[in-house]
Amino acid sequence: MRKPPFSSFFVIVLALFAGTPSIRAAVGPDETFAAANRDFEAGKFVEASAAYLELAQGGHISSDLYFNLGAAAYRLGKTGEAVLWMRRALVVEPGMPEVRQSLEFLSERIGYLEFTVDPVARFIRAVSAAFFKWAVTLALWTTLISLLLAFTVERLRPNRPALITVATLSGAVAFAAFSIGHYRASQLAVENFATITAENADALTAPVPEARSVIKLPPGSEVRLLRQSGQWHYAEIPGDLRGWLRTETLAPVWPLSLSTTSP
Repeated sequence: MRKPPFSSFFVIVLALFAGTPSIRAAVGPDETFAAANRDFEAGKFVEASAAYLELAQGGHISSDLYFNLGAAAYRLGKTGEAVLWMRRALVVEPGMPEVRQSLEFLSERIGYLEFTVDPVARFIRAVSAAFFKWAVTLALWTTLISLLLAFTVERLRPNRPALITVATLSGAVAFAAFSIGHYRASQLAVENFATITAENADALTAPVPEARSVIKLPPGSEVRLLRQSGQWHYAEIPGDLRGWLRTETLAPVWPLSLSTTSP
């Protein structure tokens, strides 16, 4: 057998002496996920959670991965993080039945607070934000072109009333699409929401520890973030309440914030 060139031999030596991290780096995400599942089934929840989290930190987006992270967190007694990862799984796969069933179980067990979303709002949330931008752009161009044709093309003069009607309707569509898109971005977008991960987080009337309590939030409770001031977040709370929460007591649902999810 032909000997490998020096550069290949050097790489092999480095891999042998680099220790466990280099060996693990050679393992693909599927193998890591399968090994983590075996640890979970064997009751090694700390090891399974660490492996799942490593995949998530590596940028792997998967509803199954997030669901398993939630299950591992629950087994470790971290109910807030369990709910957080379940909600992240729903972002990736909104119709995943295992996640919805698990969240129903956790809701009954923990009694966390959650916003009520009517069917119309749920539909708007499911529509991509890019769709509303596209709809506004298309409607505005339709309005502009219709008006230009109506008033600049002489042979279309008999069709001017129809073109003006089209311009009016498309203008209304542009306004409606803009309004709905703004409502989605400010009220419904998943980026606006966070989950309480700490035990009995206290919402306060002001961003100071000695402020009066508004309500104590059980882990897993959902809040809508309004603004941030230092290490505090001002948030809307289910039940028409608002209060200040310490940043370390919550984690945004999306995009991922992994600082509070160590095993």
